[in-house]
Parts: sequence; structure tokens; C-alpha cells
Amino acid sequence: MKTIRLRSAVLAFLDSLSVRYARRPRTVQTYRTALGRFLEYLSALGVDPDQGAVSDLDPILVRDFVTFLEGRYREAGRMLPASTRQTYLAALVGWVNFLLDEGLWELPAEEARRLLRDLRAQRGRPSSPLPRLPREEALSALLRAARSRPPSRSRRKELIRLRDIALLLVLRSSGIRVGELVALRRGDFDPVQGLLWVRHGKGGKERLAFLDAAAVQALQAYLQARDGSARGKAVDHRPLFARHDKGAGDQTRPMTPEGVRRALWALAREAGLAETLTPHQFRHYFATRVLEATGDLAAVQDLLGHASPTTTRRYARVSPKRLQAVHRQAFERPESPAEDREEQ
Repeated sequence: MKTIRLRSAVLAFLDSLSVRYARRPRTVQTYRTALGRFLEYLSALGVDPDQGAVSDLDPILVRDFVTFLEGRYREAGRMLPASTRQTYLAALVGWVNFLLDEGLWELPAEEARRLLRDLRAQRGRPSSPLPRLPREEALSALLRAARSRPPSRSRRKELIRLRDIALLLVLRSSGIRVGELVALRRGDFDPVQGLLWVRHGKGGKERLAFLDAAAVQALQAYLQARDGSARGKAVDHRPLFARHDKGAGDQTRPMTPEGVRRALWALAREAGLAETLTPHQFRHYFATRVLEATGDLAAVQDLLGHASPTTTRRYARVSPKRLQAVHRQAFERPESPAEDREEQ
């Protein structure tokens, strides 16, 4: 099998399109844009398009590309346009077929058929899909992976270990957006009341996000290890979640949304998960769990910071436990004697 780098494989495919669509340069340019976004997506997950080989490409990453795009659009308060979905998937299907036909990607026949079938099925998905919920087992596996990392003598690695545990627990119990998470400062965290003061939500609005005891404890452990007993306004203005990669140096720089995604991806690989989890999926999990526990759609709307109840109602559609409880309440009550006589 030929060995070729990911970016080179994309360029080779586009060159073949230039010959095939000699009179349709717009098609080539559209596919170039779509596959450029795909390479950016791989980079965000730690796969270098200039160094990574096609032969090492995980089919799961190809399959999850549109899910990643949907998450990015939702974080910006928008839905992925149906036309964009169709175009990007058409480019991806064309590229995958090119790799298989040219012998550049040696997948087992059944796996290749399944991948192409899944990609084509995504093209027919409705423009407003239901939220993609992470499995409880997947979240537990991520936490186990984070907690099983041994303490390190390296300050940088130890801070990453403590930060990632706190990161998972905060995402799980607060329901905040990743953009809100990375904008938080240390002064926005109230450990006594177990809450976060979210000042950077959509439209510049302010709201409270609540944490469970495990998240508060993990966040305090991380901040204590990072900042020690330092106090004052300067400390309060430091980012709540900071970068600890080598590029950050000695400065306390805030994490970026891409940094959060990379941290989750690294933990997913350590946990041996076959699925990728995004920060927005934690938000879906939070919303559905609160709704199933309370049945209070208005409270879920407030906790998520949704301006419109229409957005929140999507979670009611993926909460079968709540709907089942309502159904049982209506139909599994004891019948009255009058109803018994009418049936007779």
C-alpha cells in the first residue's frame, strides 16, 4: 500500500477533480473548502495533517466530522445549514472513495462499506437533529481515565492531571457552554455556595451555573495546586481553567475551546473509547438528566441560559424516561368503579 500524508491525499484528490470537473471550477473550490475544514478538525483533535499518514486515519474521526461541525455551530447559537451538510459530506464521500480506489487507504471491505453507508445516511439527516447524548458509561470511563493518571513530579503534568479531573466534573454538573467555560476567571467561582458566575454567555447576559460537591472539591484541589494560598484581585482575574502545555510558558493563560476538545479527546483515547465526546455533549447530558429528574422544562431553560423555550424543548424529545413517566401517570392509575361498569 502506498504511504501518503493526509494533506497530500487531499491535494491529490482535488487535482483529480480539476481534471474531472474541468468546466466546473466552483465544484473543485467548494470541495477544497470542505476538506480544508476537515483537516482543521483533525488538527483540533491532535492529528497533524502534514505528518499523519492516511493509513493511520481512524474511520471514527471521518464519521464524526459532521457531528463536530454541528457542535461548533450550536456553540455559536446556530444550526448547521442543510446545504453545508450536504456539500461537506459529498466532499468527504468523494475523498474516501478516491482513497479506496487508489489503494491509499486499506480498510477491510465491510468497514469501508459501513463507513460510506454511514456518511451517506448523514446526508439525509434532518436539518435540526436531536441532541447527541453521551452514554453514562462513556462519561464514567472518561472520569476513570482522568483519575487513574498517577500523580507526577512534573508540576506541569500534575496540573494537567488535576485540571482535567475538574474539567470533566464541571462540564458534567454545570451544563455551561465551552465558550463560557474558558472565559471564566477564578473570581467567578464561589466554592462556599458551589456556583459559577457566568458573565460571558450569549448576548452578554449574566447567569449562575451550579456545581455538585465533587466538582467543587476537584476545582479547589486544582486551584490550590496551581495558585497556592495566593489571594487578591490579581489572582481573581486569572483564568479558572488554564493552559499547562509547554507553549504556555510560566504565564497563566486561559484554555481555548479547542484546548478543551483536545483534552477530552486525549482522555477518550486513554479510556479506550470508540467514540469522540465534545464539550457540547456534556451540556446535552446535563439538560436531559435535569429534565428527567424534575420534569421542569422552565428550570432547564434557566439553567442552560436559553433565551427561547423552543431550544430547550429539544431535550424533551430525547428524554424517554420523562415521557414514559407521564404516560404511566395517565394510564397506569387504578380505574374507578364507574369506569369498570362502563367497560362491562
